[in-house]
Amino acid sequence: MPGVANIRVLERAVDVMNCLAELGQPSSLSEIVGKISLPKTTVFRILNTLEEHSLVVRCNGQYAIGPAVLFWASAYKGQNVLLEIAKPYLVELWDLTRETVHLISFDGEEAYYIEKLDTPHPVRMHSRIGAHLTLYCTAAGKAILASLSKEELDAYLRKTRLVSKTPNTIVDRENLMAELSKIRQEGFSKDLQENEEGICCVGAAILQNGRPVGAISVSAPAYRFQEEKMLEAGRKVQEIAAKISEALNSLPGM
Repeated sequence: MPGVANIRVLERAVDVMNCLAELGQPSSLSEIVGKISLPKTTVFRILNTLEEHSLVVRCNGQYAIGPAVLFWASAYKGQNVLLEIAKPYLVELWDLTRETVHLISFDGEEAYYIEKLDTPHPVRMHSRIGAHLTLYCTAAGKAILASLSKEELDAYLRKTRLVSKTPNTIVDRENLMAELSKIRQEGFSKDLQENEEGICCVGAAILQNGRPVGAISVSAPAYRFQEEKMLEAGRKVQEIAAKISEALNSLPGM
């Protein structure tokens, strides 16, 4: 069926673009093929087509994301109400903490980083705008989970395998449920080196009409995020998330 075949080609092109983004630097055809389960000839044809549309650039046999994606990125930023509303509040949070601040968008199924303000300190976070966020082991993700209804949370847990990313990752369902209950009581969440060793975070959900549409978080190396500083940052995150939620809900038609 032509329609199904066309969709499959599109899915493969998306896989190639995602691969280039994950590689993060110009890469050879062999390196790209080594990352995705597609024949070399198929990947070559896809890259050539993407290059024709400036979605991919090639130099000295190396492929990289092309400038045409900036057109899409600009359109997304211009249309993203959450991002536009949150910007001044993210700057306020950054001024208060001087650590890395993230804004996360949640569409009801998946969460993504849509803004990042880097710390001025030498040690920085490896997170990237547009990257997917794992919910059960990040501060922002757990804040979102804690804001879901029981039915939504149960549905998430049924389809999600809790895989250990570090020795601190919560992989037991009952322990995770207890953690989410604690987050609801305290008003903000903590990531105690659960997603990445050496990195701690605090986060709080952004709510629209009582439902999570995103979250904000502050991240720092564990040695800079001792208990007292984490608690202080957590309260600030909770306060700023509430401000963004209030601004979002005050928009006409929201």
